[in-house]
Amino acid sequence: MVSKVDWFCRAVRVGSAFNPVAAVFLQLQSELDGIEINRRLDNLEDPISACCDSSPQLCKALYECLDSIELSNEVYKQYSRPLAVFESKGYLKREMHLGSPYAQGIELVDPSFTLYLARLFEKQANMSELYDLVENCNIGVWIDGIQLAESLNIPLEVVRSIFKIYVENGLGNLSNERGTCNYLSIA
Repeated sequence: MVSKVDWFCRAVRVGSAFNPVAAVFLQLQSELDGIEINRRLDNLEDPISACCDSSPQLCKALYECLDSIELSNEVYKQYSRPLAVFESKGYLKREMHLGSPYAQGIELVDPSFTLYLARLFEKQANMSELYDLVENCNIGVWIDGIQLAESLNIPLEVVRSIFKIYVENGLGNLSNERGTCNYLSIA
């Protein structure tokens, strides 16, 4: 329900449109409202970047060291809050040791978060080719993720994340053999 004050403000805005001096302030108010609406839409379209002010920089740092995420103590200090927020949302897991204020390692546990990072920082042509290869894989055919990552010049974790999403949807199996990243299409 709209309050009486809101109705009064709306009536003043309509009336001020006919006054040249007040029309300038009306236009200014409209611009400010537009900025606020755009900010709110950006937060809805990209909630991960909206978590913290330094989220975009942290995402870039995470993607640059995606295959073995080890952040220096200085970088960890700089991004400790967004890392804690990302961990609370289930995007990653920090390996903490007793007596150390810094994470000893970081593991991305949500494959959709890894693909979000790839969407931001990877060549989209490579990502489209990767997606097409997995999507159009015939039933019973194995895909070697390590060779695929090397041929497309994409981090192995991105390939593994796509495989994991297909497995979660019941479309394939991912090998559990250590040192491999093989996907079998079953549907």
